[in-house]
Amino acid sequence: MATGGTTSIKCKWENGLQRFYDSATDETVRVMSPVWFKDDFLGEEELVSEAGSQGIWNTRDVGDATEAIRVAIASGVFRLHLHATSEAEDAVLDWADNTSLCVLNDVQFECKIDMATLPTTGVVAVFGMCGDHNLDKDTAAESAWFRMDASGVLKVESDDGTTNTDDTATGTTLVAGTANIFRIDFSDLSDVKFFIDGVRTAAATTHDMSALTTTTGLMQPYFSLDKASGTGVGDMDIDYVAIWGRRSSLIANS
Repeated sequence: MATGGTTSIKCKWENGLQRFYDSATDETVRVMSPVWFKDDFLGEEELVSEAGSQGIWNTRDVGDATEAIRVAIASGVFRLHLHATSEAEDAVLDWADNTSLCVLNDVQFECKIDMATLPTTGVVAVFGMCGDHNLDKDTAAESAWFRMDASGVLKVESDDGTTNTDDTATGTTLVAGTANIFRIDFSDLSDVKFFIDGVRTAAATTHDMSALTTTTGLMQPYFSLDKASGTGVGDMDIDYVAIWGRRSSLIANS
């Protein structure tokens, strides 16, 4: 998914943390943050540990859906794919409900995604952060994510278990074959912010998640394509995932 050209790495302070970024794309390169996670999906070792047990990433599939690192793609790409088979399908990449990121700690979520095949009839695509997996995305207990329903029309949603803000228009329609950088800023839970290629979107709507607690605020990165029935298709290509924030002080003494 490399596009060539010249990059210029710059640095600025955001939420009290020093962030290094590509000034041409706003891709975060590194943050001087106590907690920092980034995955470029460069090989299967990203998914499976050396001992052969499951790594941090987990895949879930229903029906003919598939989830895998694409072969021989520069910089690494993970693809979620729905087939045209007329059936219920679900393709998910998450942390197996290991919700070890507390968004109360000024968490930032960022990913670069190309919807290589836009969702067609009956298909829902979401990507962002959530609590435990739920096959019905509308009933996930806690979440903040970007969403598409049977098209490239992009919306954003948030739910803290008290305030549920659905289907907020962004005014953006994604183009198949074009990668964009998406970021969710949890530094102010009374007004969670969404960005596309460094520009804030859906700013006219307040996404209030201030009812989250140190328990309900525990989340995981989450990427999903699903359909309840029909022959709808979709391909989500994930180039990278980056998440950072402050370290929790809620660590019990061992």
